[in-house]
Amino acid sequence: MRNFAKDGEYNENTIISLLDKHYYKDLADNWKRHMKRMFPRIKDEDMIYAHKYEYKDAKPDIVIDVNNKRIMLSIKSGHAPVMHYESVYTFYQFLRSLGVPQRIMDIISFYHYGYKMNTGKYFATLTREEILRRYPEEIKEVNDYFDRNDAIVTQIMHRAIVRGRIEKRDLIDFFYYGNPAKGFLLSLGDIYHLIIDSKNNTTETLCFKQLTYVVAARDPLDSRHHNLKIHWPILCKYFYDEEFMKKFG
Repeated sequence: MRNFAKDGEYNENTIISLLDKHYYKDLADNWKRHMKRMFPRIKDEDMIYAHKYEYKDAKPDIVIDVNNKRIMLSIKSGHAPVMHYESVYTFYQFLRSLGVPQRIMDIISFYHYGYKMNTGKYFATLTREEILRRYPEEIKEVNDYFDRNDAIVTQIMHRAIVRGRIEKRDLIDFFYYGNPAKGFLLSLGDIYHLIIDSKNNTTETLCFKQLTYVVAARDPLDSRHHNLKIHWPILCKYFYDEEFMKKFG
């Protein structure tokens, strides 16, 4: 899988080529299973059409059409796939709109910038490892907060995976993780249950249950310093889980 993990463009193009202008009966077995989940009424003689989603700043990667039904599919790969990328300014505003307390926001901001807590002064920026080592209780406090608040994590999940930051974009219908030869397909209900039902309140990293908060760049001189990423690292574990793959692969 690692050969595909660094090239999402390859994955998307290859999956499109496997599906576009092919009859359902001619697909490989794995894609027959995936297509049957997305299009339960598909028949052997049905023609499939697939193409890239037109907007870059959106969650769907490819569009699949069968008869009069259209599916928006997100495709990810890699050992810690990035689900979302956003400015801290808009993301923090989003969290505040959900009612996240100021104490939690302060810790998240501290985790991002590594400044000394509870002062307005610049402190020598701490590394991620130093923050996790010296402030484990604060990180656990944040993780415990989100672990208790499923409704808020659901909204974060929706922004990070399903819709994105921009309102006027299509939502995804399904999510595919893997490469063209092997992967698993998740519905929105599957995504919800995997994330919301999980218990990930650790001090190993700052997280929204299974979704992890990652600073895009800790160097203040880096243009990405004020941006964050949201990863879903456990997907790689699922990829190698035989029972999971039997159900979703």
